Amino acid sequence: MSKYTGTSDGVAEGKRPGTERFVQLCNRRWEFVNLGTWVVRDIKGKPGTMSVHSTARALDTSYGKDKASGLQAINWFVKYAAELGLEEVHDYSGITKKGCETWGRGWRIGRGWKDWTKDDNGGSQKATWIHVELAPKYADMSGDDYENKVWRTVPKP
Repeated sequence: MSKYTGTSDGVAEGKRPGTERFVQLCNRRWEFVNLGTWVVRDIKGKPGTMSVHSTARALDTSYGKDKASGLQAINWFVKYAAELGLEEVHDYSGITKKGCETWGRGWRIGRGWKDWTKDDNGGSQKATWIHVELAPKYADMSGDDYENKVWRTVPKP
């Protein structure tokens, strides 16, 4: 897996089991809070541009005030992105790099990290949540398969 899918697989008809299990596993491991997965909508601030949330492969999860857990999770997601089936990770609060605290930064498969600015960003600033996008194959796995064949095979942070 080395190519970003984006919204090329179109609008989903409902939630995808691998995505939903990924959220549950994050919430269990780091005591995060699920802020949402599947919703058919445009990207915030970009009318007419479909969000990956519409494909049911994107999720937002909050680490609240526990920056250490947020940092650990983001670093783990990026380090094991290929194994976890992840295509994109947004660090809205910029906890992964000094100087990015206002606009944050985003990581994408095949591109790596991009530091955001006032004019080029992920749509939120100083937020305490993480946006993650799974590849279609992983989003479509049963929850049990994702947990047992993917999540549990990756070294714990």
